[in-house]
Amino acid sequence: MKNQYVGDVGDYGKCSMLRAFSEAGVRVGINWYLTEDDGSNDGKHISYLEKEDMRRYDPVVFDVLKKIVNSGNRSVQAVQDSGMIENALYYDGLLKIQGNPPEKEHFRIHWFNKSMDALEGSNLIFMDPDNGLLDKNDYLAKGADKYIFPNEVKRYYNEGYNVVYYCHKGRRTYTQWDDYKNAMVDRIPDAKPVILTFHKGTQRSYIFLIHSEDFILYRKVIDGIKSRWCNLFSEEYSKKGDVAGASIGQKISFTKSDGTVLTLESRADGQVQMRSSARPNEYVVQPVDLFCRLLGY
Repeated sequence: MKNQYVGDVGDYGKCSMLRAFSEAGVRVGINWYLTEDDGSNDGKHISYLEKEDMRRYDPVVFDVLKKIVNSGNRSVQAVQDSGMIENALYYDGLLKIQGNPPEKEHFRIHWFNKSMDALEGSNLIFMDPDNGLLDKNDYLAKGADKYIFPNEVKRYYNEGYNVVYYCHKGRRTYTQWDDYKNAMVDRIPDAKPVILTFHKGTQRSYIFLIHSEDFILYRKVIDGIKSRWCNLFSEEYSKKGDVAGASIGQKISFTKSDGTVLTLESRADGQVQMRSSARPNEYVVQPVDLFCRLLGY
């Protein structure tokens, strides 16, 4: 993340996504992976702020970002000071790696350890690098400060945090993109992955790695984001497929008076799925409370 990106159309979707979690009672921690501005035109996509039809997706975030851009102070500090992501924790230590190889590695490790202290108490940690995930923990890689490392994602997750990180398809082929978006799914096999992609401006994807006990709540928030933003936020699947629809627990079957067999099963997203022997290729998914009302409870 660079200060020059603040208020860009991608920032609008990102901040709205994180705000949705904070509204649901999830304490968000943000590691900006802040790097120095580079004088390029990146971050120039702010014309959406003049379009009233874009405001309808999230008026609160829209108005805050418009105020920041118009003030001429486009910075992560301005986002933090705005309070639009309620109760959030932030780490804005500048990631600028210099020195000889041992010094570079020491700086990066020390920098990341400081983020652990700053974000303690979060439920969900958002990692916001310029370019996404590096395929290995290479402290000496060219432009390493623009990437997150796999061991950093794993450390957050293994410390009990849910994690979401930014990445983009870029010039990757679809096969390469499929491998890339699954990189941490392979490394953290017990996590439940969700991939949200934002389609306004340059494609931006957010890869969630969620602990099982938090999945139902996070799933509801993610579904709400997709509903609010219509087709501007869509979901991609990892190699695990639709983890929301995965069956958990035992199936329950009973036979109606006409001989039809109904099979019920609980899904990972907390909803109930029902199949009928009369229509074996179809199924109905409903929230538990609605399903109970249908049964007269």
